Amino acid sequence: MKHSNRRGKNQNEGKNRSLPNVFNKKQLIELFTVIDETDIFLACLLALFCGLRISEVCQLKRQDVDLVDCKIKIVQGKGCKDRYVMLPSSLKPLIEKWFRVSESEFFIPTTASDGVSPNYISLKFRAYLEKAGLLLDWKKTKNEQQRHLYSFHTLRHTYATYLLERGVDLYYIQRSLGHSDIYTTQIYAYVSQKDLQQKIEKAFVGKKDTNVRSANLATAQLSDPIEVLKLRFASGDISHDELLEKMNIITELSKNQNLF
Repeated sequence: MKHSNRRGKNQNEGKNRSLPNVFNKKQLIELFTVIDETDIFLACLLALFCGLRISEVCQLKRQDVDLVDCKIKIVQGKGCKDRYVMLPSSLKPLIEKWFRVSESEFFIPTTASDGVSPNYISLKFRAYLEKAGLLLDWKKTKNEQQRHLYSFHTLRHTYATYLLERGVDLYYIQRSLGHSDIYTTQIYAYVSQKDLQQKIEKAFVGKKDTNVRSANLATAQLSDPIEVLKLRFASGDISHDELLEKMNIITELSKNQNLF
């Protein structure tokens, strides 16, 4: 007796799959180093460290940021659903300082009643991508509109991929991202190649050949741009003059915004 094959929702797995682009650690350091507007800097941090969509960042109110239990309540996110997202404790001091200088009911200050415009954040982010040398042409839409390799949403993709590489269960990543379908979250399993890379590296290279520079960049703290600059100078990425110039910019920003 023959039985027909039963197929689930992933019956076409692998067909026409389009993998999301993600930032590597070096690109993140370069990007966050050039962002000199505090509101955009914090908007990007929320997307990167909490996996928020651009609309969720724009509509986030300070009353929904719980600094005691380190969590953020997303009110009526995509699909008209509420959810909680964990806030890394390393961001807590930064946000506490931000709340002391900002009196807006929204996390990103605005006079609009429904939050800052996503288009405003998107355009600002694109400008910083260009400044960091990361505004790269990708493909065109059916209407011949040029799309770029990276966008603000790439920060969310990077967040999910990072969690997966750190061993966080796919189910918890799904909950954090607010995906209703686990198959949507599984795409990040194809983006992350860390385990495969480690096995191949071990097979062909061995443990002695270690890229020290990559390891240092991997442990750099994005919340401390000055240390990042020192590391880049030590690695030969920037000159001494560039180091002093960028440190002066960050120091002035710290004085003006009381942020770092």
